[in-house]
Amino acid sequence: MSEEVEKKDIAVIGDSDFTLGFELAGIQKTFNTENYRDKISELIDREDLGIIVAKEEDIQELPKRVQSNVDSSVDPVVVSLSETAESERLQEKIKKAIGADITG
Repeated sequence: MSEEVEKKDIAVIGDSDFTLGFELAGIQKTFNTENYRDKISELIDREDLGIIVAKEEDIQELPKRVQSNVDSSVDPVVVSLSETAESERLQEKIKKAIGADITG
């Protein structure tokens, strides 16, 4: 008896320079930074998304309560990227989201 795994999408939120590479890679759900606080809050409440990619700088500018919701979101997991992204933090979030360490 096998359970059917529900496939979830990846979404990217950021300015056009940030989202362009993801769009070229085939990510179809990209969102601009207009009304960023409301949009990211809406995205973390969606059940069709598994991963949300965002710029760390944008997340840092959110009110603390919204930042806390973003940081604690597991389904979908929010992956923040920056020039100095900490791969250990990314690994930790992925492990939290899927329950296994796939990096080592």
